[in-house]
Amino acid sequence: MSELPVVIAPDALPALIEFLHSRQLTALNLVADANTWRALGQRASQALAAAGIDARPLLLAGDEVTPDEQTIVELLLAAGREQRPYLAAGSGVITDLTRFASYCTGNDFICLPTAPSVDAYTSTGSSLILRGLKQSIYSQAPMAVFADLDTLCAAPRPMIAAGFGDVVAKYTAVADWKLATLLWDGPYDDAVARRMEAARDRCMTQVDAVGAAQPEGIHSLIDALIEAGLCMLAFGGSQPAGQSEHYISHYLEMKLVREGRKPVLHGAKTGMATVIVARYYQQMREMSHAEAAQRLAASTRPDRAQEIQRIRLAYGDLTDSVVAEQAPFLNWSEGEYDRLKARILDRWAEVQAVAAQVPAPAVLADLLQRAGGTADPAALGLGAEEMALAEGYGHYVRNRFTAMKLSRVLGLLA
Repeated sequence: MSELPVVIAPDALPALIEFLHSRQLTALNLVADANTWRALGQRASQALAAAGIDARPLLLAGDEVTPDEQTIVELLLAAGREQRPYLAAGSGVITDLTRFASYCTGNDFICLPTAPSVDAYTSTGSSLILRGLKQSIYSQAPMAVFADLDTLCAAPRPMIAAGFGDVVAKYTAVADWKLATLLWDGPYDDAVARRMEAARDRCMTQVDAVGAAQPEGIHSLIDALIEAGLCMLAFGGSQPAGQSEHYISHYLEMKLVREGRKPVLHGAKTGMATVIVARYYQQMREMSHAEAAQRLAASTRPDRAQEIQRIRLAYGDLTDSVVAEQAPFLNWSEGEYDRLKARILDRWAEVQAVAAQVPAPAVLADLLQRAGGTADPAALGLGAEEMALAEGYGHYVRNRFTAMKLSRVLGLLA
């Protein structure tokens, strides 16, 4: 498919208006919350009205909008039955809700980011919390993206740092993707992987400019985030952009929602979690073939009943959904497990080559700090006990073979 139009400019609204006129679009649903309305939504509404375009505001209430069933219904009720494209003026949550609502109603949507905080802008998946479980629901990509650089530079610094954390996460995401292909025969596209790595690396060279919210740094950051979504779009899945580190983040997000606690920015959690996953990659990188052989010889197939008990401990009333998701892992036969162990040992040099592509945890922590973020869970308001649960059980969120699944087989993850 041809790639969607993307504009990154100091004032992107004239390009948005020109795009709408070229498509003869004269009426929109403009989705925002109180914060994103102040940041850009109101200015966009006024500019569109002056250009003869009716942008009906659909403002979501609350200081913190949660992408759950209640918010989805509220948005659909506000939109009514009139057919008109949607304009998402916001960051990750607003974009995901708009993507889903527009898809369900048979409408297109356009993305107007208000912060360089997530890679959700150009993907097809809506990250929603349904019945308490974080899920990526297939819906649709936007018609176009108009990134207003002035607005992005003025975004709250924690949101900028969170976006950078989501780009740092591409180190372990791409490594996990390669690992799954090597050991689990998962689907893979080398061209897309290289494209994701190139965008990530360009952004890393601008880390100090990102931390200072300078235009060149923010341009590089939003470009990498948009490129991540385009990579997911090109591949047809989230593998290029989110793996182990995202599952740790998803677990924590679900836990915070269940407990009614203040949310932590997605990218802040994924950046922090990337450092955790990098520790496991470091252990693999430093592990000799002989030690790997010894660990694999001692490794026994996970007992299904015991694994379900572990899941119940971590997920509570979400257990049945998680068990269904993890069926391939839980239902391994002895023969399948032995074949997996043999494959790991046979390809240990290749496993280490993948691990070597992940920077050391200290390097990643330094990058996060320079961008204004942190690798310290306590600084994000997360306790040691819940972090132990997220690290040990986060991999159950998705049925994918990742560094954390491999660490279970090797006995690195209890």
